[in-house]
Amino acid sequence: MGAAIGIRVYRVDFLTKSSREALPFDSDKLARHPQEFIKDFVDRHSTHIKDDQTERSWYFENKTNQFESNIKGYVRYGTFGFESNIVDSNTKRSNYKRKITDVEEIPLFFDFWTPKQSKFGLVAFQSFQGRSCIGLVMAKMRKDFEQENPRCLLNFRKLMPVDLEKSEFFNAPIKRFKLIKRKKSVDVADSYLKDRAGDNIDMELSIIARRQKNLGDLISLKNKMPKNGTGVIEYEGMEFNEAIAEVKFGKKTRRVGIFGYNSDAGVIDITDSLTKGADGHPTFDSIQRETTMLLTDFFKSMKGD
Repeated sequence: MGAAIGIRVYRVDFLTKSSREALPFDSDKLARHPQEFIKDFVDRHSTHIKDDQTERSWYFENKTNQFESNIKGYVRYGTFGFESNIVDSNTKRSNYKRKITDVEEIPLFFDFWTPKQSKFGLVAFQSFQGRSCIGLVMAKMRKDFEQENPRCLLNFRKLMPVDLEKSEFFNAPIKRFKLIKRKKSVDVADSYLKDRAGDNIDMELSIIARRQKNLGDLISLKNKMPKNGTGVIEYEGMEFNEAIAEVKFGKKTRRVGIFGYNSDAGVIDITDSLTKGADGHPTFDSIQRETTMLLTDFFKSMKGD
């Protein structure tokens, strides 16, 4: 999913430092309501924030309407610190020589949701071709929150299938299930590729439903698969450390990373469900629609937690 448009959804908890107890949003232990803190945080970081060590920059563009409970918009994420030639792919001519101080900036959608009468919120962050600035944003947000609430903690936890067993998304029918083994020994490949396998290969096994059929829902299939207890899935005597499913949800098929230690685990690929603008990025309305559908489904399945 490296070249895809993905959505990572995180649960947001406001905890006491002493007991790690989740605080309701109207708790008097919080300096102010979380939604007010989040809105203020977004507004205060609406100009470039540079991190010279990582050569990254970011800032928020708030596109929230006046009466919306969600706080949403774009994180304008940039990279700098190196020169390059910007070349027209058709004419092959150089249009511009990028300087070290120039920032290559892309828009990444975000949506904070703090439902009423809840002890937790949800936030969705977009990635584009594998690029994301989630770590930078979260680190700054934690720091600001804990300065304002010295006896509390702000915690982000990426949601995985195990957290969402009651959701419609993770109970939707699966059309394809792909198991992946990164840097597999050449022993298997040598039987077919002889000396072309190289030192290591990535191996994929796809399990595909026939036309008009499906492989069941994601939770049921995941629970049936044997595990050896070492953080991998075992299938037909072979071990795989990643898995991706293609799920039929909302009349469209979406890919989701369901297992693995890499950053794609828990990422929902919504590339094929979006409308792209002339700039090559998804339109705000189309990515907002997809994200709202996911957040609503996930919160509904978790609200009893």
